[in-house]
Amino acid sequence: GGMRPVTHPMHGPSALGAALLACTLAAQASTPQVTDIPSRPGVTQRILVITPEKPKAAVILFAGGDGGLTLETDGRIPKLSGNFLVRSRQLFVEQGLTTVVIDAPSDTQSYPFLSGYRQTDDHVADVKAVIAWLRQQSKIPVWLTGTSRGTQSAAHVATRLPAADGGPDGIVLTATIVND
Repeated sequence: GGMRPVTHPMHGPSALGAALLACTLAAQASTPQVTDIPSRPGVTQRILVITPEKPKAAVILFAGGDGGLTLETDGRIPKLSGNFLVRSRQLFVEQGLTTVVIDAPSDTQSYPFLSGYRQTDDHVADVKAVIAWLRQQSKIPVWLTGTSRGTQSAAHVATRLPAADGGPDGIVLTATIVND
């Protein structure tokens, strides 16, 4: 208890450039933020959050593959940046959705990242903490959206965590993995 999320504002190349970008994007969305949410004892779950002006719902995007984005505090995504959901994040924001790109948690930030981890109680706890954080920010529905191996995360969390117990309001699965 008592642990608070740590938010890292993204830093641009110049103050003027950042100000112009902020003015350009102001109508669409707030500045993307990287936040570390305490999820289990000694563990944080890093997320990239982009919030439109009046969000209708929130989506948590789970990348496929090993799920390890190695998300940096300035918002850069060194790994899996070409993943379908990760590269489409701004499209979700433009539809009025608070958009969260979720990384592997702090205790799995090296190979094999989320491989072999997506269907564990620890992963459920990490995602539950993100859902709870989102619901503290705004009283909007929270959906889990996974692509490829990310569908294992979305589906497993939804089956283990009913909405009444802090689970998602719904899930979306793309390029679904149904069998190892």
